[in-house]
Amino acid sequence: MNMKKNKSRILSISIALVLVLVAFMVVKALPSGTEEVNDLNAGQAGTLVEVIYPELGKVEHSFTATGKLRATDRFEIFSQVDGQMLPSARYFKEGNSYQKGEVMLAVDQQEYEMTLLAQKSDFITLITSILPDLKSDYPDSYPLWRKYISVLDVTSPLPELPQPKSEQEKFYLSGKGVLSNYYKILSAEEKLSKYTIRALFNGVVTAVKVEAGTAVRMGSELGTLINTGSYDLEITVPLTLLGKIGVGTPATLHSSEIAGSWTGKVVRIGGDIDEQSQSVKLFIRTAGAVLKEGMFLTARLQQQPFENAMSLPRKMVDDQSRVFIVKDGQLQQTPVTVLTRQGDAAIINGLPEGTAILSTVVKSAYDGMPVRVTAKR
Repeated sequence: MNMKKNKSRILSISIALVLVLVAFMVVKALPSGTEEVNDLNAGQAGTLVEVIYPELGKVEHSFTATGKLRATDRFEIFSQVDGQMLPSARYFKEGNSYQKGEVMLAVDQQEYEMTLLAQKSDFITLITSILPDLKSDYPDSYPLWRKYISVLDVTSPLPELPQPKSEQEKFYLSGKGVLSNYYKILSAEEKLSKYTIRALFNGVVTAVKVEAGTAVRMGSELGTLINTGSYDLEITVPLTLLGKIGVGTPATLHSSEIAGSWTGKVVRIGGDIDEQSQSVKLFIRTAGAVLKEGMFLTARLQQQPFENAMSLPRKMVDDQSRVFIVKDGQLQQTPVTVLTRQGDAAIINGLPEGTAILSTVVKSAYDGMPVRVTAKR
């Protein structure tokens, strides 16, 4: 019985020894970065850090910026006459839409209209009074003026005056006050048209400053009408990008608040530069059914890719365009060329592929600081 137990124990120990030997051989056969890490550590003790090995090649990049939408067509409505708002103002409310040419607001014009009718009546009387002189002194022009007086109507727009056939006739008409009264009436007709305010385009009311029955004066603000079919997104870009972005550059837009994306293109570039930030304004034209004025959108403008470059975490490149690499178990501060910074990344060149770049933020790091590397390629 004891002999059987001894044999069983020997067999178990043998199997365990075989398994350990096999495991040791497998581990030895597996590829490892230990040798490389040992090369970096160079037998020194120091702060435990991690490194990365960015690939060198073509790096895609884009510029992103956030701005606010503003309607391309915007009509700030002001009164150009004095008077009382008519009941049409009851329908002039935020959110209401109007078609191009539709009446939005109207000011009581009755008193001014009566004044205009009186002016036209006086004008007809004036033309009638000079007809005898025209017949005797300017017989060639008389038929034209006789026909003109026959079509004059105080309730219709004033027709164009007959053209004088001579300089003397022109002086005569001017001396009689015909020309001055004619242009005064045209001015009055133009002012009468301003008592009725029509939509300049298809749009939606976004602000209302007046109500029916309110007395308004010339220059009073009445409201705002915008065209919801087209918007401009205003963003700012660094001056260094002006040579790479121009009118017509396409852009992709998205919102952090609502789903979806929209396309647009640059339509205008600001003419002045912000002295403090050395940036310039850019305007991107876009459209969308769910877009509203005042929304914030983020624009992404794709740029030409950088050749022979690598992308690093932005935090690893300091303000003097330097990075820490690890060599022989020590940190080595190395200058690089920063091609651009975007988001959390910095695109650089100036380092050979395979360089071990520090990816751990080390407080009070310095050139020559001993470190131990844990990362593998």
